[in-house]
Amino acid sequence: MDIAIEEKKSPGIKRYLLLALLAVPVFFAAKYLIYLGQSDFSIDRNSIVLDVVKRGKYTVSVRGAGLLVPDNIQWLSATFEAKVEKVIVKAGNVVKEGDLIVLLSNPQLERQLAEAKWELEAMEAEVKAERVAQESALQQQVSNALNAKIDYEIGVDEFNARSELIETGATSKLEYNRARLAKVQLKQRWKSSQDQLKKMEENLIAQNSARSARLSKSKKILESIQQQVDDLEVKASMDSIVLEVPLQAGQRVMMGANIAKLAQQDSLIAELQVPEIQIREVAVGQKVIIDTRNNKIEGEISRIDPAVINGNVQVDVSFTSKLPDDARPDLSVNGEIKIAEIEDALYVSRPLFAQSRSQTNFYKITEDGMFAKRVQVQVGFGSVNQIQIIEGLKVGDKIVTSDPTRFETYESFRLN
Repeated sequence: MDIAIEEKKSPGIKRYLLLALLAVPVFFAAKYLIYLGQSDFSIDRNSIVLDVVKRGKYTVSVRGAGLLVPDNIQWLSATFEAKVEKVIVKAGNVVKEGDLIVLLSNPQLERQLAEAKWELEAMEAEVKAERVAQESALQQQVSNALNAKIDYEIGVDEFNARSELIETGATSKLEYNRARLAKVQLKQRWKSSQDQLKKMEENLIAQNSARSARLSKSKKILESIQQQVDDLEVKASMDSIVLEVPLQAGQRVMMGANIAKLAQQDSLIAELQVPEIQIREVAVGQKVIIDTRNNKIEGEISRIDPAVINGNVQVDVSFTSKLPDDARPDLSVNGEIKIAEIEDALYVSRPLFAQSRSQTNFYKITEDGMFAKRVQVQVGFGSVNQIQIIEGLKVGDKIVTSDPTRFETYESFRLN
């Protein structure tokens, strides 16, 4: 009878299998611990923004937001104290030069105007009477001078006749001497009348000048009062849009008070607010594209404000192309300032707080995509959304471009 011998399995195989099963999780656990040990901080990958370094044509531009404002603004003011009778137009109305805007009244001015007219009329009548009287006296003096001349000529003739007669003895010596003295007297009288005539002519000229000066003064006073009365009808000084009329009917206004604010509608500029960290490359004369959201207008920088206000610098843009129909004062616009164009450059999306032409730190993603490590980078020109890379990164490198305040104290961090 055969007896079956049962072969026993070796207990070592089970041990090795058990150790192998235990070694696998231990290996992965150790690897994970090593991975965790490479960084003290971790962050959700979906909570950050990444971008890849690229090479190509790079346009350097700076963007700013602002408003369209009038380049030619005029305030119309009151030339005398008055009362507002009627407000003809309101803010937003388009007016032509000479259009009535506000009607004022001042009874005192109107009385002064009437009195000035009466005074001028009276003075004109008085001047006319004085001139007529002087001209009559002058004519009389002309007649006197003419008569004196005739008398002198008669005296000369008589003296000549006496001179001829005394030689023949037909007249006495006494008669001859009387004729000679009469000639001398008549000559002096004629000369005196001529001098008087000359003085009267000079006096008439002086009196006429004085009268003309008084008349001119009265006329100027009348014109001034008339202008003040005319100014009670406040009219547009140019083709424009009314920006402001800070008055209402019945209100009293003082001399010099503002009546209406006008702006020349076809003469606008853009006032852009550019962040101070981007103003470094902006210069007068650079080209600008202004976006009204309906149209785009070409312009160039005409002025840069020297002061920084609330982190921004004001840049004035004058337009070099025709303004569209939707352009009007206080219209919100965006502007893109063209700084330069580089044909071949490394560039990447601009990380938050990155400044142009500086040495800064970016967080570069490792090749395995598991970590972000701080690297030092030299950057060049900064644009609206991009910045030029000079040193520290190469094409294809991936960096963090979102707000670094959560992890900026760490040299590296994990991406979960």
